Amino acid sequence: MQLKKNLILSAVVVLLLIMNIKQCSEPTKTKTMTVEVPQETGSFKLNPNLLQWPVIYKDSIVYKTEIKDSIIYIENEVNTKLAEDYKALKSEFDRYQLFLDAIKLQNYSKTFEDDLLSATISGKVQGNIQDMALDYSLKPRTIKKDIQVKNYRFVVGPQVGVTYLSGDFVPYVGVGLTYRVIRF
Repeated sequence: MQLKKNLILSAVVVLLLIMNIKQCSEPTKTKTMTVEVPQETGSFKLNPNLLQWPVIYKDSIVYKTEIKDSIIYIENEVNTKLAEDYKALKSEFDRYQLFLDAIKLQNYSKTFEDDLLSATISGKVQGNIQDMALDYSLKPRTIKKDIQVKNYRFVVGPQVGVTYLSGDFVPYVGVGLTYRVIRF
């Protein structure tokens, strides 16, 4: 009888050692997590004082008149179509009308969209940027990500089991420190 108990106990110990060696060769496991990202919307109102920075390009246009040719040097790129339209007009009233159209306060809006984001940039310009805003919407999506899960050996927690005391098996319930051999 004693030999049978020792043989069973030895077999259990050998089996637990084999399982422990297998677990030691695999310290982390990969688990696929699925995360739901909800839709998020918002907007930014930009300070127009931060938007004014000098963008300098060296450019010039030749303005031909009947008396002499004049070269006008400018710092930024010229809208050549607007300059040619201005030069083609004969009446001062028509030129004044074109000038007023060019300097009036204009609104603009541009939308950009892809699978993850929809953004609209809007603002007002009058030669310089007067106002600018960004409205955005992050679209809802599901993300699957593989993460590494650590294989902790020592665990503190509740325990339920059977122990062998004074030649008899006794059930017990308690809290304790456990060395994990098998990971579920």
